[in-house]
Amino acid sequence: MNSALESNWHILTKSSGGRRPAALARQVSQTDWQVVRPNDRWVAAVAPAVTFVRPVQWLLVRWRTARGDLKQAVVLCSIEEWSSCEVIANYDGRGACETEIQADKGGLQLCRRRKKVLAAQEALVLLTDLAHNLLAWAGRWMALEGRLAAFGPTQLIQDVLCVPGQLIFDQQQLVEVRLNAQHPYAAEIAAGLDRLLDHFGYP
Repeated sequence: MNSALESNWHILTKSSGGRRPAALARQVSQTDWQVVRPNDRWVAAVAPAVTFVRPVQWLLVRWRTARGDLKQAVVLCSIEEWSSCEVIANYDGRGACETEIQADKGGLQLCRRRKKVLAAQEALVLLTDLAHNLLAWAGRWMALEGRLAAFGPTQLIQDVLCVPGQLIFDQQQLVEVRLNAQHPYAAEIAAGLDRLLDHFGYP
């Protein structure tokens, strides 16, 4: 973690578990807890148990499980301007990132692609990032509507970008895109492609 902080990165992460969260919880008075979610989630600032090269907030999060048990964990954040509740809200935002990663693994079939050489694996990671961004941008550029509007990476790849069709060129200039009219999404994809081509200034 010090390496990241020395490189001027910010951190927002959960600390290791074990006995530390429970020990810290015994040091927090009832008046120090701030409500994150009424009746089942609270946060409190605690004294740092470890010193890093840059100041880091140490926050203890306590929540009540569905069975009624109290659990706690330590969250570390290097952004001092954030309040305790803001830190936890941003930490909770990792769920969207995890969902995107899972969608990428399914849509781009990442779980089946591994390289033995480090340089090749790094190139694969960069290509994966590019593919992810292109998928995200293409959806906005095409302004997909109706049933296609909620499509994630997997459905975009398997149901939108794999529609049978033909590209017509004239002197190396794309002049027409023909889609198989029998495909169930052909009409929506054709409208989206019109918007995509307009975005890039195609006539």
